[in-house]
Amino acid sequence: MPDRGQFWSAVPDWSQAGLHTAGIDIGLVGVASVCLVSGDARQFLARHGVGEILGPRQPGNGDTYALRLAPDRMLFVGDASAIAASAGITNGCAVTDVSDGIVIFDILGDRAADLMAQGSEYPFDDTTIYPHESASMQFAGLRVIVSHRERGWRLHAERPWAPALWRWLQAHIE
Repeated sequence: MPDRGQFWSAVPDWSQAGLHTAGIDIGLVGVASVCLVSGDARQFLARHGVGEILGPRQPGNGDTYALRLAPDRMLFVGDASAIAASAGITNGCAVTDVSDGIVIFDILGDRAADLMAQGSEYPFDDTTIYPHESASMQFAGLRVIVSHRERGWRLHAERPWAPALWRWLQAHIE
């Protein structure tokens, strides 16, 4: 059987990954834990001290946050011990730890919005807040979960697609 591995992008050394040019800095984000939460999100958020579930336009700057994926589903990024204690089905929520399956990139700087516009037709410069808008979208031909940050954007990509996203970012940063 032929080796199909040659068709996949090589996985970068994530510990050394970083891209910098005038007005844009791209790097990996080391987070404690990431989980998918389905069900009664309000109760889950109250237990973890998070006020609201964010869409792609709502700025979030803390280390603990929740991103809306669907009306009853969110991606929660936060403290590993709190998520471990919540894993499973409890209090109206199904919580699945997906920390090993997600790679998170920060795209920061004065030109971050220009780079984001190259990857999607989504109007990143529009500040209108839509309370039920999903943070999951197509970017660079891949499905990612987008979070607005103070100085740019944060992309949450599934680990198998992270090398392809990284190659796209390398090609478009200049």
